[in-house]
Amino acid sequence: MTPRRIAFVGPTLPAQQRPAGFEYRPPVRHGDLFDLCLRPGDQVLIVDGVYQHFAPIRHKEILAQLARGVHVAGTASLGALRAAELAGFGMQGLGQVYGQARAGRLTADADVAVLHTDDSAGARRLTEAMVCVRHALTELLEARQLDTHQASRLEQAAARLHFTERSATGLRHEAGPDRDAMHLLLDHLQRHGDIKTRDARDALHTLAARPVPPPSHAPGPADNWTSSYGRQWDFEHRPLKPGSAVGARLALACQQLFATDFPDRHRAYALRMAAATTRTTGTAGRLLGAAGFAPATRPHARLARGTEATAHWTADERLLARTFRLPPGRLVYQDLPAEAVAGTTLDELEQRCLRLLLPPGAQAPPTARRHTLLSRLWQAGSEHDYRLCALERGFRDTAEAARLAGAFDLTLIARLLREPAAAR
Repeated sequence: MTPRRIAFVGPTLPAQQRPAGFEYRPPVRHGDLFDLCLRPGDQVLIVDGVYQHFAPIRHKEILAQLARGVHVAGTASLGALRAAELAGFGMQGLGQVYGQARAGRLTADADVAVLHTDDSAGARRLTEAMVCVRHALTELLEARQLDTHQASRLEQAAARLHFTERSATGLRHEAGPDRDAMHLLLDHLQRHGDIKTRDARDALHTLAARPVPPPSHAPGPADNWTSSYGRQWDFEHRPLKPGSAVGARLALACQQLFATDFPDRHRAYALRMAAATTRTTGTAGRLLGAAGFAPATRPHARLARGTEATAHWTADERLLARTFRLPPGRLVYQDLPAEAVAGTTLDELEQRCLRLLLPPGAQAPPTARRHTLLSRLWQAGSEHDYRLCALERGFRDTAEAARLAGAFDLTLIARLLREPAAAR
């Protein structure tokens, strides 16, 4: 399979200046690298990234790709900062902005930040980055078009503005009596291009002209760099078995949603995992106590009361199963456990999923309809019981259950409701 070349570029480099040979994507945000399902040998260049209105790309997300043998480079903007921070772990840095960051002269995200239009509108830059202002002032000083006092006052004027206010108009206004000198600075940026644009253009041309190298050596075991988000993305994109069209997470969801005995399976899983975490054996009450929680003192408390599927459980078992999370506390499942597939083979589970999945191109039922069907399927007598049913099946909440249910055939779900329980 031919390695992919992907570049995350936004306002730093206009589309007409981007060389061929790359799959261009808008500024990177958290989760984008996991979404791409990258393979060893693929090449990623990060130029632009978001960090204010969306979650920024995490360092561990980049480290996870490096550990898999993906080549990740950064330049010009947020990519240059991340490359400087992760240079010791295998991320490649390119350009002068990267050099400044690596030398410690550039440390703040705000120094490379700009306000820009939405990427669908061409990601037009509306303000100037502080790193570009400083670099342009250096060039003007070297050309003796400004003296050191003028350059210092212009830098201070630009630094007083928030990056969202550092427009041409804002800079001229802030310059005061140095307005003519500020006009010279802005004209220089317009005619010669800013350093971020130059770095991005040079990095793309450099990588485009260079053969894609073989997969890099991982800096260490991939587990060193995984986070709960990384494990979640891996699980959701991992096939049930080699070559399977069904994902492991979807196969688990099929069991969680439709297996009538899944609450019991989930209880067994939670008991096993809690014992491994606390190094304590015994009842659910002992496990809760070892984890720092008081055992249930009120069997009919809202989170401990029974449902149709858990009437035979103890209150402690209900509390443990409904609140269980893997360390550090976000995920319930990060793999398909033995309890979920007990009594069946992977081939049988795969066929069941394929039978229940929506046909290709079919539209998922509305979310409200999914909630209604799941509530009926699980025989929840109230809205609160429905929430308890979702928790005791290993979902983080009813929203996660409804989201995963959207992959399955509404007609078949309705048919399940009409069939006797023994036939399911």
